[in-house]
Amino acid sequence: MYKIPILILVFNRPKNILKIIKILEKIKPSKIYISADGPRHNKTNDIKLCQETKDIFLDLGWKCSIKKNYLNKNLGCREAVSNGITWFFKNEKYGIILEDDCLPNLDFFKFCKINLLKYMNTSQIGCITGNNFQKKIGKNETYYFSKYSHCWGWATWARAWKVYKKDLGFWPTYKLSKKWKNYFLNKIEQRYWTKIFNNTHNRKIDSWAYPWSLCLWKKNMLTITPSMNLVRNIGFGEEATHTVTNYDDQKYKTNNLPKIWIHPKKIVINTKNDEFIFKNHFKGKNYIWPYRFFYLITLFITSPKTFFLKLRNNLSI
Repeated sequence: MYKIPILILVFNRPKNILKIIKILEKIKPSKIYISADGPRHNKTNDIKLCQETKDIFLDLGWKCSIKKNYLNKNLGCREAVSNGITWFFKNEKYGIILEDDCLPNLDFFKFCKINLLKYMNTSQIGCITGNNFQKKIGKNETYYFSKYSHCWGWATWARAWKVYKKDLGFWPTYKLSKKWKNYFLNKIEQRYWTKIFNNTHNRKIDSWAYPWSLCLWKKNMLTITPSMNLVRNIGFGEEATHTVTNYDDQKYKTNNLPKIWIHPKKIVINTKNDEFIFKNHFKGKNYIWPYRFFYLITLFITSPKTFFLKLRNNLSI
């Protein structure tokens, strides 16, 4: 039986939850927390789908402790997820967080367990991700340290979650500081993230993950990142809130951890890997003018469906 507590954040996708349960059944976690956002008032099918999702947890097929945090009203991504994770860490000192579109392999749970215990009291470490977007498998250390807190399957500690401020009240002052201006290796990256956090602070982006990243950066906390991908995102598509496109990240396969681990000797950011992530995963240059203009034209010509889906979901930020 797997002893690390697991929080599952759910909404209206019962088919995805069934896939996650099949994985969990293999490790039989002893503690499961479920936090569910409520149905949207303007989506008639939400009541049915939200209830079907919650009903799955009535009989899991193995003995475990189940705690529930079911919201009656729809709070949206930022509020509902923030509420769920805060509730989770009022009850646990550490744990794993899975959203309903994150399908981990079995080694993900081993990776989280080992590092949750190893770095429990290391204040410089903020979280552990199961994602690797390098499009290659690292041949040296089993993991590296990054500033990017990818959250498609991740883990952290209550001590780290305490730094989280979902409303980013400190942002207007912090973005003017020398620390912020010196945090990045180039101006493009700084301009991109300033734009992201401006829109997040002004509630133009409904995200809990961006505030989490910024809070970690403000405290100089790093993310443990595996040298191979351990979680697949199965939430892409037209009905998704953010991941409406079928781009390369959907195709990332999961891989197994090596039998013999090599731990990094020093806790420092792998700047080479982070530069690759910014350029190829976030593709930040595409969101900065004048590059933005050419990106939108190219997107409209090559994938008009994606272009209009992004407009519909207010994703062309």
